[in-house]
Amino acid sequence: MLSLNIKKAKDAAKEAGGITSAMKGVTLERRNTFQFDEVDDAAPDTPMGYSKAGNPLVDYATTVKSTRDPVEFAPKSIEDAVFSSSLGPGTFSYTPTVAPSPGSLKSNFLTEEVLQALPRPLSPAERERNIRESKQTPTFELVRKVNKYKKQINSATTEGQELRRQLLSGAVVIVMCAGYSGKRFIYERAKKLGVRLVMVDGPDSWSQTLLDDGVIEKYVPLDMSNPPAVYQEALKIVREVDKEVGGIDGICTFYEIAVPLVARLTEALGLPGNPSKAIECARDKHATRKCLKDNDLPTPSSCMIYSKEDLPMAAQTVGFPAVIKPINGAASLGVVKVTSPENLLESYEKVTEVLKTCSVSDPNGTAKSGEVSDLVTEVMMEQYLDGNEVDVDIILSDGKVTYAKVTDNLPTLEPWFNETGAVTPSLLPESKQEELIEVSKKMLKALGLTCGVMHVELKYTTTNGPQLIEVNSRMGGGPVRSMNLDVWGVDLVEEHLMTTVGLPSLPPVPEKPITCIGQYSVNAVRSGVVTEEIDAEVEKTRKLPNVKSVESFVAAGDRVVGLADGMPSWICDIMVEKDNAKEALAYVEDLASGFKQPIV
Repeated sequence: MLSLNIKKAKDAAKEAGGITSAMKGVTLERRNTFQFDEVDDAAPDTPMGYSKAGNPLVDYATTVKSTRDPVEFAPKSIEDAVFSSSLGPGTFSYTPTVAPSPGSLKSNFLTEEVLQALPRPLSPAERERNIRESKQTPTFELVRKVNKYKKQINSATTEGQELRRQLLSGAVVIVMCAGYSGKRFIYERAKKLGVRLVMVDGPDSWSQTLLDDGVIEKYVPLDMSNPPAVYQEALKIVREVDKEVGGIDGICTFYEIAVPLVARLTEALGLPGNPSKAIECARDKHATRKCLKDNDLPTPSSCMIYSKEDLPMAAQTVGFPAVIKPINGAASLGVVKVTSPENLLESYEKVTEVLKTCSVSDPNGTAKSGEVSDLVTEVMMEQYLDGNEVDVDIILSDGKVTYAKVTDNLPTLEPWFNETGAVTPSLLPESKQEELIEVSKKMLKALGLTCGVMHVELKYTTTNGPQLIEVNSRMGGGPVRSMNLDVWGVDLVEEHLMTTVGLPSLPPVPEKPITCIGQYSVNAVRSGVVTEEIDAEVEKTRKLPNVKSVESFVAAGDRVVGLADGMPSWICDIMVEKDNAKEALAYVEDLASGFKQPIV
């Protein structure tokens, strides 16, 4: 099944990512100094746009929450999958005209069925036993060999960071599922850091192109069509790769749906990672709320609604104002504010109607109106949280918070809660930022999370202070990484890889921000069809001073929805930089208000 065709490098020292200048000329070699063959001899060459198996390449389904954090899905049906023709211009030199077969799609996408079939989380004692019985990874061996530099390795200094980078270089890391094609920059960054990636993904995933382009060193197909068998097959692949390279250094993912699978694998093999139980608790909103309540941490009241008959109980439990939303919802899909008992039934029916006409690939219900969606089946009512919404990006290293910064989200468009933008660094008073960071730390600790990059979403309410929206036990999507890198000089991709191989994550952070970023997601002002003038308007905005980027979400001929008719469509995302956060926010808001929307 698995043919890695591994051979020793001719010059092992050159390929090992040796430690040099930072350690005064000391050079070390990893145990795993093998090279992967660039081409798997067992697989035939195929045109770009097709997999090695001869099927059209496929991409994961996403929808835009805002470019700060696109929402990723495990499709529940073949129709929800997005394949090669949607990957955007220039992705492939050849786009197949034949859609993937049902069998191909089933083989390529992680689903909730796969997650439900994962083995139970291990107990702390079982985890400890596996860690104790596991062999030392090459990275751990390197760290042990340079023990006299331990203090420097564990310092949040430029010298310490350089040492950790040299220890990271040459590490073999297995990535479980690449996620959607917009994550390509992550793997390119890993390549520049000297990390040798082995990608395990569906047999027809777009990520095969990373091998053709030399970004990753090996691609191993994982058939996901039989949910109960996926975990065991993934474990078998990992063990075979580990054996053939002489020791892997870690397993990770940057794709939300694959986080539970990675947690089970690292747990079983005694590798660095978070406890599966903590990951499961963070993914389940009800479990998260209960955990916080049990630990005397702030959490909004909520109640499940299975039918109209549950509305009175929900009203009594939660009170008003409140929000009704799908329990497994996407972005702001189906989220609506309820202000009184009188409009509760109307709001509930509005949400259920939205869920009948919207889907992952068409969150506004413009393409296939009337088609029943099977993405969301349960609805909940939750206490309405007023005040400022924020994101807190946090790095956990060995259970300790080593980095935490706050980004302000701009007010959402109610009643649909569509996001409009962000500014970083935060404009909130230092005392409130510290309070948000402190409560985020306590929440992550209560959930049992210990390592990696976390993306926590909260509101600072006017009456109850910080309140959790959700915890994402992975790096935030879209430009979350670039915003932290631009403003604070901290590369979240690099730090996540550090924790993956068990190195300390202690990025040096400047006392003052390097720059300030303002971002705005332009919502459609009215419903209609976008005209050809959209390209000229986008290009004009891109050329303005201090504009970092303008990303268009629509093209000529697309139908969009305005606020008056439902959940608004996003037209584009504008990002600017200034020396002052207030100036950045004012400037981007001015550009957004002046952006002409050619909709007829």
